[in-house]
Amino acid sequence: METQKNKLNLARKWRSKNFDQIIGQNLSIKILKNSLFLDHYFPVYLFSGQRGCGKTTTARVFTAALNCENLQKFRSNPKSELLPCLTCKSCELVKVGKHPDFIEIDAASHTGVDNVRQIIEASSLLPVMGKKRIYLIDEAHMLSKAAFNAFLKVLEEPPSSVLFILATTDPNKIIDTVRSRCFQLFFNAIDSNHLETHLKKICEAENIKYDLEALRLIINESEGCARDAINMLERVRFAGNEISKELVFESLGYPDIDDLISLFEVLLIKKDSKELLELLDKINLEKHAPDFIWKKLLSLVRDTWRLKLGVSIINSYSSLEKLTVIAKNCELDNLIDLLNSFCIQEQIFVRSAYPHLFLELFFISIVKKND
Repeated sequence: METQKNKLNLARKWRSKNFDQIIGQNLSIKILKNSLFLDHYFPVYLFSGQRGCGKTTTARVFTAALNCENLQKFRSNPKSELLPCLTCKSCELVKVGKHPDFIEIDAASHTGVDNVRQIIEASSLLPVMGKKRIYLIDEAHMLSKAAFNAFLKVLEEPPSSVLFILATTDPNKIIDTVRSRCFQLFFNAIDSNHLETHLKKICEAENIKYDLEALRLIINESEGCARDAINMLERVRFAGNEISKELVFESLGYPDIDDLISLFEVLLIKKDSKELLELLDKINLEKHAPDFIWKKLLSLVRDTWRLKLGVSIINSYSSLEKLTVIAKNCELDNLIDLLNSFCIQEQIFVRSAYPHLFLELFFISIVKKND
């Protein structure tokens, strides 16, 4: 069993098993633990938030806790008793995905009315071994409007032994009549400090050598998504002996940041076509992710704007010295013009069949405006 666990990818291996292991969602966890302590539950929960921030994992932990044999001890002494205990028969079954009272459904592949009717019929059954029969409907926003309407009655008055958890990245797509019947918990993008501590812990436990700046680069690119951060860490891990800044850029298909800052300076200040083309040849656009180049140039506009206005920036992989010089030498009007050019062309860039070619022509057009 231990050998099998070691073969899991890091995101699965390090998936939280109890409330204490869930990072960056303190308020939601506090609410759920208080609910367990008071023995007071809502018939329908709605867990909403961006991808990879712990919605499904928290739902599984909450399910295990609800039917855990240690629940009564937790209510007697919540500060010292672990919940779920992870050792009782109920917890073991949840851990391996075989608990008879926990039904997890992917709404993306079960979108129709018939699928919902099957759930409604099954929900009338009593729990087999736990206190509650729990249905987790992942990506709930994928259900059709007809399926949601079929759900309304059972969501409003579900059997007392049943609890529904809807998890979604897009709560606005869930119809109002369903959303109003839910107890909604918001899962935030995970704070950088929490992610940094978590990645360090993983690296140390897995004997992965790392450079702190490289970890911060991974965190910055993950945009608060723990799963993306861990998957990026693993991708870089298999690319070399150490998680280094250079290896992160190479593994993710990103160009050197100094070259991008030079490109930014040409577009913003120098406006030199020959220098631009030489720099594009050096960067070799075809080798790199075009969406990253677009996004990074926009973030350089933002950072330069902040420096220009005397506001500090927190950026672990941009050269602060170079950006400070650029900020001193440019006008705010130039930044506004560059930002407008990006905004006007963004939708065309996103739909382009040849994004690398589009980028090159777009950069030339910006420089030629003031040639």
